Amino acid sequence: MKTGRGALVPIVLIFLLSTGCQHYHPARSVVPPPESIIGDSGSDNLKESLFKGDQAVLSDQDIARILATQVKLADRHRLAVLNLTRASFWSEDLAEIESRNFDNFLGVLKSSPQLTEVRFLPSLLVPEKRTVPYLREAAARIQADLLLVYTSRIQSFRRDRFLKPDEVHAQCQAESVLLDVRTGIVLDTARATENISLKKATADANFTETVARAESEARGKALVSLANAAVKHWATETR
Repeated sequence: MKTGRGALVPIVLIFLLSTGCQHYHPARSVVPPPESIIGDSGSDNLKESLFKGDQAVLSDQDIARILATQVKLADRHRLAVLNLTRASFWSEDLAEIESRNFDNFLGVLKSSPQLTEVRFLPSLLVPEKRTVPYLREAAARIQADLLLVYTSRIQSFRRDRFLKPDEVHAQCQAESVLLDVRTGIVLDTARATENISLKKATADANFTETVARAESEARGKALVSLANAAVKHWATETR
């Protein structure tokens, strides 16, 4: 049976009408996934610096080694001590007080059974650049296993509603860092604050000497507190 051209026209019209009723839907744009935020579950394993410039100071591999290192004090028995505070004594009495302060400081450190040798780092070996690498080198030259570096800051108060004209109140804030010479790792830090109130004594030449004496005695108490903190740390770590 032959199909004429006139019979195809209705079929084409029906096809065009059916397809023309469909709506065109544009393709949806693909939204990229959000970036990882520190603290999300996907970023808990971040172990590298996000700032590439940090590598010039310390590599990520070195930081990982440092954080994973555990220093044991069982074989650390020789201690060197370094005072980073510059002091000037303008009277013999003050010099004696400071000398006694240092002796008391060393005495507390030597009481630790962990230490077999405690000695101060000679000033001839103290480097001009007081950075950790240079301090380690100086301590290593006297074969010290540990280096205790400390500093102190003094504040004195002469005018207060609770103070009499011949009284002075001095406060000393002292800090210490215990450094392992072999690894360069800081094993412990301590801070102590001590206060002293004094009245002008008859032996004081003037009130300025009274103030200096109060500052020296406050410094002595703070240093003893630092020494006790170090001894306590060693006792805890070597149990």
